[in-house]
Amino acid sequence: MATDRELVLAAQGGDAGAFEDLVRQYARVVWATVAGSIRDRSWIEDLVQETFLRCWKSIEQLEDADSFRPWMLSTARRLAFRHNEVSGRPLPPERAPQPVDGDPEDPDEAVEVVSSAIQRLPERYRMPITLRYIHELNYRKISHELQLSNGALRGLLNRGVKLLKHELQGYWRSQREQ
Repeated sequence: MATDRELVLAAQGGDAGAFEDLVRQYARVVWATVAGSIRDRSWIEDLVQETFLRCWKSIEQLEDADSFRPWMLSTARRLAFRHNEVSGRPLPPERAPQPVDGDPEDPDEAVEVVSSAIQRLPERYRMPITLRYIHELNYRKISHELQLSNGALRGLLNRGVKLLKHELQGYWRSQREQ
């Protein structure tokens, strides 16, 4: 199996297959990066595709083949930020839980509330939580994709889940009261 560096160098030489291998390898991480800022799934998918399209079109300009991953994730974050700017929606702030209106028995509401709470988490927690609990990746795969040791990943997940529980406690309390 080729290394990222070898794939990037091949892609810079015009090898579309090498770039497709990079896309397959990093699709979930890019998705998690964009999903941290964007709520609408169709926009997430569009921005993930746009990220890879822009990276493919400008891969020849990447001077250090070893910096592909941060370069690509920076592109994804920039696209998400610009989308939010254009749509008038600021990046999700870190804030206390918001009151929830509507039917507490509605599973779609619960999904929206949890998704919104995940989006308000700092990125360092949001990405591991998204990859673990939304994409259901195992610890080894997440550690590899985020370039974290197993211990660091488990620590981020533990702290992230605690923050998420805090974010959601008002919602769950309102569920029990009704």
